[in-house]
Order: sequence, then structure tokens, then C-alpha cells
Amino acid sequence: MINSVEKEKDSNNKNGFKTCLKKIKNCISKIPTPPLLISCKKQKGKKRYYFFGLHIFTIKSSRKINIKKYGQWLDDLKNNHSHFVDITKTPFERKKNDTKIFAYYLTQFHSIEENDAAYGKGFTEWTNVASASPMFVGHFQPKIPYDLGFYNLLTKGVMERQAQLAKLYGIYGFCFYYYWFSGKKVLEKPLEHFLKNKIDIHFHFCWANENWSKLWDGGDKEIILKQNFSSNDAKRFFEDILPFIKDERYEKIDNKPILMIYRPTQFNKDEFLKFLDILNDLAKKEGFNGFYFMASNAYEFDEPKSWGFEGLIEFPPHKIGLYCDCYAVGSISKQAKFTMVDIKPYLQNKYHLKKENYKVFKTCFPSWDNLPRKAYSNGYCFNMTEEDFALWLREIIEWTKQNNSQNEQYVYINAWNEWAEGAMLEPTTRYGYKYLDIVKKTLEDLQDK
Repeated sequence: MINSVEKEKDSNNKNGFKTCLKKIKNCISKIPTPPLLISCKKQKGKKRYYFFGLHIFTIKSSRKINIKKYGQWLDDLKNNHSHFVDITKTPFERKKNDTKIFAYYLTQFHSIEENDAAYGKGFTEWTNVASASPMFVGHFQPKIPYDLGFYNLLTKGVMERQAQLAKLYGIYGFCFYYYWFSGKKVLEKPLEHFLKNKIDIHFHFCWANENWSKLWDGGDKEIILKQNFSSNDAKRFFEDILPFIKDERYEKIDNKPILMIYRPTQFNKDEFLKFLDILNDLAKKEGFNGFYFMASNAYEFDEPKSWGFEGLIEFPPHKIGLYCDCYAVGSISKQAKFTMVDIKPYLQNKYHLKKENYKVFKTCFPSWDNLPRKAYSNGYCFNMTEEDFALWLREIIEWTKQNNSQNEQYVYINAWNEWAEGAMLEPTTRYGYKYLDIVKKTLEDLQDK
């Protein structure tokens, strides 16, 4: 997602204690001596921090760069093709009770006037991706696309090929980010192409309702497009999405089009609830049973019912940082400012299988590395393997089969093509179709179980 934020922020919710720990973690890691009430134990090259005896987080010691080792690793990255997985020869065969996998989908792979003005002529997502370089030994950058190459989404055949690949490996649909600012649409041309050309895959929208800023954080600094919200926008919003939700490919539950809204707390609650009521009324006039509203759990949001939602769709890495270990590595650049995150504690302790008192559609990601965007501005790189992804995906599908009703068998993957965040299922020159293959094999292994 364009304005995806890696740090959790306080949203005035019930999780004040967790938010407090998060702030402590961000502050303590930057100072040599912990404050009163915070204890620090050093062991085996790690610093373990405690708050009133409660383990908060672990930071591993920095390591110096070994130039010889780095050179050997670069040579392996260039010449070792053993990691590459070829395209499958056997398409995925869907069965009636299979969980539906939706992948988040970014449309910022063509130039627009707003990006030209903010970043320079011709800017697209590929600008950051292609200019990335390794920040430490073992850092897989840059990531080079395979099969479709550095595509332009306005080129005929590109989205068709993406849908073909997705279905080949069992991806049921795309969750397209929808950028709408009080009637102004951006990055909409690929969606219009998708609709017009009847590309054969299911889809629904996630309204990316943040400010659009140059800092990629949805904040109020260096704003490119500001989100000025009013319930009076409802009719215009509905009219803009109506051709899409009327399409037979648009995903619906009980004749309710699924509409995900990324960050509802950006808006006044009363105005927002009025906005949803108007959308529901308009949908019913068009023959639907209203909308199936879902929010993301970004920024610690955990009150879907009071905000008019059926439930939440997870949006990692939001809300998983507290359960992972963070550490520093010896960076090639002295100016670099980023954090390494080990996902294994999160998976080993089964935090991804937590059950809430509201409906949840689970989400995982194949990898996460947003250093192409934020290597010098608090980026995050997750230390995880394809085995971690396979385990995560498998267990949330099993959880979904056990906990969600048959018409709510949805699991999400972040993402299909978030290349500048290192979160993509699309094939790379190094790994080929490996991550898509993991999805296919996992689904096949769980069929009829």
C-alpha cells in the first residue's frame, strides 16, 4: 500500500499498555543507559530489556561488515540459481470448500501527474525498486521482477498475465487499493482497464483513505493529496464505485459487496457512521443487501463493531512488532537508519492464531523489506524464510477453516506486488515462482481437510 506505515501509532484505543511498551521500545533502543524501572540484561551478544520484570524486547548487538564475506555473498547472489523455482505445469484445481486467498494489489506501476510533481518525471513504484542496493551482508536487494519484467500497468496484457498467474497458483482474487480523495481519483486507470476488459479474476476494493504523503506514512507532513472527509461525499463515492460492485467478478458475501476501509479513525466517528449508512441505503436501492464493510487492524484499531464494520482484515506488519525480536546489523551505509525484525518469536508463540471477540480475516506476508523506500528513514526488514511464510499461511488457513463460517472462508496475503516493501508474490529473477508455488502447495495439501 502506498502509505503503509511500519511503526504502530496510538489511536486512542483500549490497548494503551501495549502502545506504551511500543513507545518505550522505540525510545530505549536509541539510548545507552535505560531509565528507571527499565532493566537490561546482556547475554550472548544480545540486550534483553525488561519493564517491571516483564520482557519487552531484545536487541542483538551490531556487527561490523566483513568485506570479503560481503563480496562472496554478492557473487552468490548473482550466479547461484539453485533457489529458482520454475513455473508449474499443473494448474491449481479449486474445490468447493477451498479457502479463498486474496492478495493486496498496488496500482502504482504507471506514471501520474501527482507523482511527477512530487518525485520527478516518470516516477513509478519501480523507481525505488530499481535503485535499491544491499544494506548488509545477506540482504537480497535489488529485487528484479521475472516473467513480466518492469511492467507498466497501462500496457495491454500485463494485468491479464497477472490474473493468469494468480489463478494458476490458487490465488482467488485481488484486493485493489482504491485511492479516492473527495471525488478526485488517482491510480485509477489500471482499475478501469481491468473492468472494461473483463480480466478473469475476482476482486474487491480497499479504500486507502489516508493522506498521501512523500514520507509514505499517511501523516500530515509533505502531503501530496490530503484526505478531506465529509459524509456528504457518500453519494459521489458510491457512484464512482458502482460500476465495479455491479460487476459479477466483484466479491460479495450474502449479496453484500466487500468494501475494506484501511484507516477509519482518520475520520470523525459520527460523520463516518453516517457515511456508511448512506452507502448501505444506496446499495440497497441498486439491489444489494447493503455493503459488507471490513476495516484493517492498522494502528491498533480493534473496535470494528462500534464503527459499523462486520470485522477486521489483518494488515501485517501492523500489530505484530511487539511479538518479534528487533536487532541492528552492521550497515554498509553510515547514514542508513533501519531495523531488522525476527519474525520467528511471533510464529513460534502462535500470536498469529489469536482469536478476537469480533470477526477476523487473517493475513500473512511472504517477506517484508521496505528499505527501497525507507532505508534512511526508519525502514524495517524482516528476517524470515520461505518456510516461515509456508507455516504462517498454512496455520491461518487451518484457523480460518475452524473459526469462520463457510461463506467467510477468506485469507489475505500482503501482497501481490508491493515491490518497494519487499512484499510480493510475483516472481523474481532469484526465486522464480517459489512463493506462488508455496501458496499452491499449501492449498492443495489442505484440500478436504
